[in-house]
Amino acid sequence: MDFQTLYDFTYSLTKLYDEANDRPALVEGFKKALSLFFPVEELKIYMMDEFSFLLKDFTKPWENLSSNCENEEIKKYFDNFLVQKSQYEKEKNILYFPIKQKNKTLGLAKLNSREEIKEKNEFFNIFPLVSSQISMFITTLKNSEQIKISSKFHQTLRNIAQITQTQYELDYILPIMGEMIDGFIQEHLIYIFIKNKNKKEYKLIWPNKCSDSRIYEYLESITPKSTTILKQDGKMGIFPLIVDNKPYGAIVAYNHFDKITNKEIEYLDEIKNQAITTLTRAKSYVEVLEHATLDALTGYNNRHQFEKRLKETTAHAKRQNQPLCCIMSDIDFFKKVNDTYGHAVGDCVLKNVAKTIKKELRESDIASRYGGEEFVFLLPQTKLDEAIIVANRLKEAVENKKINIEEYKIKNIKEISVTVSIGVSEYKNEKDYEMLYKKADEALYTAKETGRNRVIIAN
Repeated sequence: MDFQTLYDFTYSLTKLYDEANDRPALVEGFKKALSLFFPVEELKIYMMDEFSFLLKDFTKPWENLSSNCENEEIKKYFDNFLVQKSQYEKEKNILYFPIKQKNKTLGLAKLNSREEIKEKNEFFNIFPLVSSQISMFITTLKNSEQIKISSKFHQTLRNIAQITQTQYELDYILPIMGEMIDGFIQEHLIYIFIKNKNKKEYKLIWPNKCSDSRIYEYLESITPKSTTILKQDGKMGIFPLIVDNKPYGAIVAYNHFDKITNKEIEYLDEIKNQAITTLTRAKSYVEVLEHATLDALTGYNNRHQFEKRLKETTAHAKRQNQPLCCIMSDIDFFKKVNDTYGHAVGDCVLKNVAKTIKKELRESDIASRYGGEEFVFLLPQTKLDEAIIVANRLKEAVENKKINIEEYKIKNIKEISVTVSIGVSEYKNEKDYEMLYKKADEALYTAKETGRNRVIIAN
């Protein structure tokens, strides 16, 4: 073998070790390095799954092999490497060789060449080096992934624990939990259910749809003493949320192809326990806050207090024959903020938007947090044309605000900006005082549907 080829091959592996940060990139790097010796058409790596005892494509471990023929072919060579301990096997233009760790065969590589592979190829002079390097890179990446998974798991636990620092409405908390768990357990479908107290049946809270009706039947078997329930030959795990010794809901993980691993069950059990702690704390907060008036995060009136002030303000406007307007606003693409930067940054955005808007209002205006990222403002003694001016001022103030997020240490991001959609309505002495904010809400919906970052006036 000439020195330049060996140097190029070694250099490409060294560069790959530094740069490849995921499985597809690693396999593609191997393919390019091996192309110094063969006109490589395809390179596939298969690893034995320790839980299902099936060989899986290294780059797509969540999928089973596409056909029984492919599975049998790969399994035949894998078994040969287990028994015969041979370094490689080849058939015309196909080369198979094992992936090992400490002499234990963990999988195999399949290389397809556009030409017949001949043993006179200089590649075979350094085959032990190639095989050991590829095996080492794969096991190193897998170990690195485990470390990242463990770190992400503990971050998920912390995030779930911290929700009640700023949120306490269960309709808001549960979907956030669903997002967090789904972001961690990506190989399975994740569902969050809550038990309807009156109807004594389970309702899907997150995501929007559940296509498998059998889950509802399984949920009926939950009792106050239930622990993890496995169904569908271990492909579905039901993790009951028992709050105050009563079935409150459940986290469900489901994979159509593979069983849930013991490690995943262990992770989900811990997440379930933290979710129960968070829900218990949130329920306690709700009981306390039934008598409170302010939202803990923004300092605005909470929803309960808004409903009280709405009734009082509309009654006063009607009695005194004075104008009254309502503004409803919603932060645009707020879910994307949470998904991209995390919920801590999302809370920072909520506080900053609330503070920015507050500066543009009069002391007599009534600011409330209606829920999630939605705010509502009552403007006493304000005509519609005046309210429109205020609404546009609020929109521009938020749009121009730079929100500093340096403390959250997001890579290369020091500040972000958001926009709001706004609906405006005018009180017209309706019998139903709630029509004032309902019309503003309808206008807000139109603003979001027609492009966002705009003000729409209710009909």
